[in-house]
Amino acid sequence: MGGFITYLPSFVRVFYRLMIDPRVSLIAKLVPPLGLALLLTPPALELDFIPIVGELDWLLVAYITLKLFIWLCPPEVVREHVARIAQRR
Repeated sequence: MGGFITYLPSFVRVFYRLMIDPRVSLIAKLVPPLGLALLLTPPALELDFIPIVGELDWLLVAYITLKLFIWLCPPEVVREHVARIAQRR
């Protein structure tokens, strides 16, 4: 878990850079807001009242949303941003 926390700022920078990069399609850029909208629908909000299940649905939707976003981005653009951020470390 410590490794994830250490790299979290880098992950956030990569996602931010991909969201503002004009080479990334609009469809890919719509995935994160749509994932958030899904979590804010009434059925998803009702699950929040069930212990453990409420937290798991947020984690699962967030994970799938971010994976789909990266998958839809051009691989060379993702590699470029990851390399630039890695150079700064």
